[in-house]
Amino acid sequence: FRARHANLNKVVALKLLPVDLNEDTRLVKRFERELKVLQKLRHKNIVLCYGGGRKGKQKFYAMEYVDGGSMADLIRKKGRLSWEETVDYGLQLCAALEHAHEHGVVHRDLKPANLFLTKDGTLKLGDFGLARTNDATQLTAAGKTMNTFAYMSPEHICGKPPVSHKTDLYAMGCVFFEMLTGRPPFVSENPATLFHMHLSETPPRVRSENMDCPIWLESLVQDLLAKPVDNRPLDALAVATQLEMVREKVAK
Repeated sequence: FRARHANLNKVVALKLLPVDLNEDTRLVKRFERELKVLQKLRHKNIVLCYGGGRKGKQKFYAMEYVDGGSMADLIRKKGRLSWEETVDYGLQLCAALEHAHEHGVVHRDLKPANLFLTKDGTLKLGDFGLARTNDATQLTAAGKTMNTFAYMSPEHICGKPPVSHKTDLYAMGCVFFEMLTGRPPFVSENPATLFHMHLSETPPRVRSENMDCPIWLESLVQDLLAKPVDNRPLDALAVATQLEMVREKVAK
């Protein structure tokens, strides 16, 4: 809900856990964990949390209100983004992930719908409901996942090797691909088919659908979408460095 924080006197986004779900221990723990994760992350490219609590049986917490929609909205509106926009937003996403990963937080649900935008073009990573911390226990039932299948890494699908910061990098590659082409690299209405694609199929090249994309940016997206974890870039900072290099190489 959109609400006003009485003490701060500012508009906030209020997230509520439906009272009738209070008996679901798994959902309550996930809600409480998201609050704890957000409270320890303080970065301009991550949705800010103002704290939370309980009123009667109603659990809630308040977050920064972001007024420009989401990356998913922007892609739907424009069809696809220019490579320059992709680099600009990509650098902001790298900064957010670098901060989260430094604090031992793997987002695990990176997708355009969870990238919120201000009206001045600032990207803010949100929705840490599926985030995994170094000290967290697994809250999804064995053999099940709540992630969005179109952005899932091979290791997230099969559980080997364990989910790590490089899982977010794979999802970032899916998001970059969608920014540049208007669709994720793998598309199917059937989850089993999508799983097979992520596990076994070579991702398409960005330039097969968008020739305006510089070859160096296409290569970076391919590296992010590498199925073996060790073949992906080292970390979010390394991705940011390569994004800056794309700008420099095009400018020459």
